[in-house]
Amino acid sequence: MRLRTLTLSQKSLVAAISAALALGVFAVPAAAAGHERSGSEPAASVHMLRPIDQDAAYFASVAQGTARLAHGKVSTASIDLQLALAAQSNELSVETARTVTVRLREATTSVAAQVVHYDKEQARKAAVKKAAAERARKAALERARKAAAAAKAKQHAQARAASPASTGSSAPAATGDNSPAAARTYARSLMASKYGWGADQFSCLNSLWNRESGWRVHAANPSGAYGIPQALPGSKMGAGWQNSARVQVAWGLGYIKSRYGTPCGAWSHSQSTGWY
Repeated sequence: MRLRTLTLSQKSLVAAISAALALGVFAVPAAAAGHERSGSEPAASVHMLRPIDQDAAYFASVAQGTARLAHGKVSTASIDLQLALAAQSNELSVETARTVTVRLREATTSVAAQVVHYDKEQARKAAVKKAAAERARKAALERARKAAAAAKAKQHAQARAASPASTGSSAPAATGDNSPAAARTYARSLMASKYGWGADQFSCLNSLWNRESGWRVHAANPSGAYGIPQALPGSKMGAGWQNSARVQVAWGLGYIKSRYGTPCGAWSHSQSTGWY
């Protein structure tokens, strides 16, 4: 049974060759490229091949190169079938050999197009994967940043909770006026409001702290006693002990209350012993 003769337009031919060449296949037989035979080729070998057989051999080389590029990407079954037929071109009639060659070119063009599509799709998937990885990286960094900020906020909250102002301590904050006059005014107010002591007790307190420090916030003794009440060590007065008259006065009144009951009791002890 003879195969029906197929024709291929010049436009289809150019498209097939262009697609194959785009894949890097460059094997061209002498007849297809218009080369003259070399002096080393036997004359008989040229006359034994018909032009259609030379075309079949050329397009077979193109198809083989395309198949190598397509390996592992797309199916080359259509090329493999036509290659097997093209290998027998010189045993076929001219019309049948031409039909086989046309089909081989069509199969090569189709597979080449599939390879191009496959490569584009793989590039698209790689770009999508890379973008997803970048989003995940940025999300992880943002989570770490928020966790660090939360931990820092928690530390600050714990520090505030541990400070005297946050725990309801009676130790007042510094007002910025640490003069002896301001310290006396504050002491008079605090001893009346917190302990119920009047002017008589303030008179004893004034005498006591005049002798101890002159109501000076930064009064320091070689023994290590510090501040208006001459606490030893000064740090036991709490936060702000170095520079706050209010912190020192509040601590000093509390110390007098717990140890001597009243400022006059403390002053009496100081007069008899030289210290309180």
